[in-house]
Amino acid sequence: MKQVILKLTTGAADGAASTEAAEVVIGKLYAILYVPGNIDTGATLTVTCTDFQTAAKPLLTKASAGTSNAWFYPRDIVHAVADGAALTGTAGGDRALPILNGRPKAVIASGDNSKTGYCILYYEA
Repeated sequence: MKQVILKLTTGAADGAASTEAAEVVIGKLYAILYVPGNIDTGATLTVTCTDFQTAAKPLLTKASAGTSNAWFYPRDIVHAVADGAALTGTAGGDRALPILNGRPKAVIASGDNSKTGYCILYYEA
């Protein structure tokens, strides 16, 4: 198991933060740990992974993320073999670990001014 640690420091004027991993990550995402530090409870956390063609795959969006450390286990719904558009899972159905193929990025909106927290992605290479 490997990890990517993304430090989030909000701006002095807008309460927003955005940070991208220094290196490309290839693997299966297992979990995300949000460590808000002193970021406000009303902050929205968005985590994506941007590939070499600048396409961003959404991994997690959590509105009002809170002020306590929180674990998240993002999963993708799988598609049928015969019809790529047909989903095989519904509520609690077939799920797969999201593929990471690019640079993970974490963004905070409405986190209050000059605050610091972390987003840690755990993945299998």
